[in-house]
Amino acid sequence: MNQEDKQFPLDSKKNCCIYLCRIISSCELCMDKMKSYNTELKEYVDKYKGQDTVPYKIYSEMTDKTYNVISYLVNLLGDSQKVSISYFKYREHIRKRVKKGNTDIPLLEATEEISQLLTQFNRERNWLNHIPESLLIEELKRVDEGKMEFPMNPVEITHYNYVIYEYFNNLYLSNCEFYSRARKLIQFAKKEYSMLMECSILYSRVYSDKPIDIEKSIAAKESAKKQGIKIE
Repeated sequence: MNQEDKQFPLDSKKNCCIYLCRIISSCELCMDKMKSYNTELKEYVDKYKGQDTVPYKIYSEMTDKTYNVISYLVNLLGDSQKVSISYFKYREHIRKRVKKGNTDIPLLEATEEISQLLTQFNRERNWLNHIPESLLIEELKRVDEGKMEFPMNPVEITHYNYVIYEYFNNLYLSNCEFYSRARKLIQFAKKEYSMLMECSILYSRVYSDKPIDIEKSIAAKESAKKQGIKIE
């Protein structure tokens, strides 16, 4: 498989515009979902305010919803792999081109805050996409402190019925904080896109009754094949 089949060429202003457009539109779809989920989560926070616990089923459903969107956003904004669509990767690639003297594709100068956010999202992406051993280490520390249990025989598969309200409320606050940070990066990406396009960009939300057709599935399957994944 040729590398050209796996990696989008960021070698022209036109291609960079296509690339950033894809990132921004995908991010905005995720942000719309995230905003909706946060609104739903806030309703539960208000509903159970003053109570000690919240049903675990509600907590689990909300974490499943938001985790999926957060995972997609940290990949779109913070992935550093060469074959991934990512704003972090884009910035690094163009920065290296400019450093080599290739100034045909300009790089919008980032503030210290934006640079730190990009680094944070890169680290969060790496943390979210695997189960870190540091998690086990921290859990065992709490076992030693008598704050947690770790039964080994019999091995307990615990299904909780409740979470404490503070734990549930923290999920909401954490999601809101994540949304705010992601929004700052996306707005900066929009400025960079506008700079490359050399014009103001209008962003409009289109709500279509036309169903998604099979072409999206075909494109996804072909992409998977190029990554060496066997698709039936």
